Amino acid sequence: MLNDQRSRFYVTVFVASLGMGMNMYFIPVFAQSFGATFVDLGLIGTVWALATTITPFLMGYLAGEMKCVWVYVLSLTLNAFATLFLVLSRSVVDIIVLRFFGGIGMEAFWVTAEIMVTDLAPMEARVREMGRYGVALVLGVLIGPLIGGVITQSLGYVNLFIISTVVIVVSTVQALGWLVSGYRGTETLPSQSFSGYIRILKRLLPLYMMIICYGIIWGLITAIFPGYANSIGISAVLIGFLFSAFGVARLFSYATAHRYSRFGAMRTLFFVSLVIFVGLLTIAIFPMFLPLLVGMMLIGGGVGVVFPVTIDIVSRNFPDERATTAVASYETAINIGGTVGPYIFGMLTVITTIGRSFLLMSIFGIFMALFAVNGTTKARK
Repeated sequence: MLNDQRSRFYVTVFVASLGMGMNMYFIPVFAQSFGATFVDLGLIGTVWALATTITPFLMGYLAGEMKCVWVYVLSLTLNAFATLFLVLSRSVVDIIVLRFFGGIGMEAFWVTAEIMVTDLAPMEARVREMGRYGVALVLGVLIGPLIGGVITQSLGYVNLFIISTVVIVVSTVQALGWLVSGYRGTETLPSQSFSGYIRILKRLLPLYMMIICYGIIWGLITAIFPGYANSIGISAVLIGFLFSAFGVARLFSYATAHRYSRFGAMRTLFFVSLVIFVGLLTIAIFPMFLPLLVGMMLIGGGVGVVFPVTIDIVSRNFPDERATTAVASYETAINIGGTVGPYIFGMLTVITTIGRSFLLMSIFGIFMALFAVNGTTKARK
């Protein structure tokens, strides 16, 4: 019964990520159609990430009102509305406002989905199940950009957002029909106190610093890279292809993440951090389609390893805490990075070129490697 519930849950994750993946990487390009600069794109990414940073606290507020699975359904509903309302956008300011609400919805989706995985999987199988969840998530994000690129090129942004909304609504209906009545996980999301977050940060500060650097790079790829590719003449279809290749690399890493544990967390995270650094360098130095493809696959493969390995370290380090605390704090660290990363990049483009800005931002891959060594040695195994 539990395996059936997990399988159905992964199907809803796939369909939801398909709908979101169809449009999320094209929003920066959509903003450029209104004259958005790279400073504007950085602001859009920062506002989106800021919303995702405060979302765990909002979820804590909902703790006494509904089960985790209902927050999951609510997150899908919010994503559907935030996507649909993009149709009404007439300026960069409109997009900024809608990305704030979209950030809340997407972060609620990610956090509650990760909590549900940890609820439904035994401790010894958590890395494997988190990898399976990652496969479902990335499959949608893999196929979504390809479909989104074709729709954008053929039918325009309005139809892209409408079709994306329909797909997300399908996942919402699936969740209502398959998960609500039979969910036997955590009944509510416990409120996350401020002191609880401070305690976690003190225990694993170096590791969280690595996760923040990871979040900076994630924000750079999702909020800035589409506009960068568009500015050098890459078409919407090829931008979708680049993100699908990014998704293929993530998918492979998610599916094989449990195999890397034999090498040790420190060695694994150190190596993939350097891989991400090389990927960023490739993007910065060679602004052409094939090098961009290589760089995106290197980064995708790296981040696909970082996620399951680091979240497993965090969850294992707090045996006396609920899994929700670890997941929420982990996501908060990523989103802090995602908040500052696009803003830093936008400011760099004011004083230097876009390519040099990417080159300067690649240093965060090195920081990831350094913090990985320090953070994993201090983490309680």
